[in-house]
Amino acid sequence: MRLFVALELPEELLEALSETSAALRDSVRGRYVAPDRFHVTLAFLGEVAGTRVGSASSAVAQACAGHGPLPVALGELGSFGRRNSAVLWQGVEGGELLDALARDVRASLKDAGFSLDDKSFLPHVTLMRAADLTKGALPMPALARGVVDTVTLFSSDLSGAHPVYTPLERFFLG
Repeated sequence: MRLFVALELPEELLEALSETSAALRDSVRGRYVAPDRFHVTLAFLGEVAGTRVGSASSAVAQACAGHGPLPVALGELGSFGRRNSAVLWQGVEGGELLDALARDVRASLKDAGFSLDDKSFLPHVTLMRAADLTKGALPMPALARGVVDTVTLFSSDLSGAHPVYTPLERFFLG
């Protein structure tokens, strides 16, 4: 089972992200992420045996216990990869509180024996994959502020035409 831990976003941020995604359709070709899949990944676990889901859940619960709701804001657009086949994203600003939550989630999962990459945490929401950024300027993204209060352990099924993210357990901050 493919697992990841992510922040679920409040409605005001989802609406702004959807607005930005719609504006991008006029200027950028690529594979768009559906708004019901917008999230901020805190930790990607990859393939995990079903028998280890409980351990992952316990580790995330422990990490979230000392954190309250987080004020966040949408930021600038950015990308990973080559300009002709990039991952296009919108940044999420949450300061030290968001960074600390991500650190704690990752540390708790590592302590529980899960392997994670050592990439620096860069909070963002993926808007497109295989984006062609070689033509023209990107539109200004819609900006919004909100409060995040839910961390979710998701399973991810990539076997169909589009990814299916299934919440396995939700952890409420505060």
